Amino acid sequence: MAGMCGLAPDINKCPNYNADTVICAANNKACGFYRISGEKKEEKSEYKRKARWYEQYYRR
Repeated sequence: MAGMCGLAPDINKCPNYNADTVICAANNKACGFYRISGEKKEEKSEYKRKARWYEQYYRR
């Protein structure tokens, strides 16, 4: 299964890279710039602030 290569085409020297179609011809997933087409990134959940250890000593 071919995937998209996230490396810029002008600096890409990978032998598996096809510049015309901007895809990687290799079937491995070892490359750090390789991503499967249609892959969605996980969105970070909303940050919930935890009380710091020193806040219990504050006088409000």
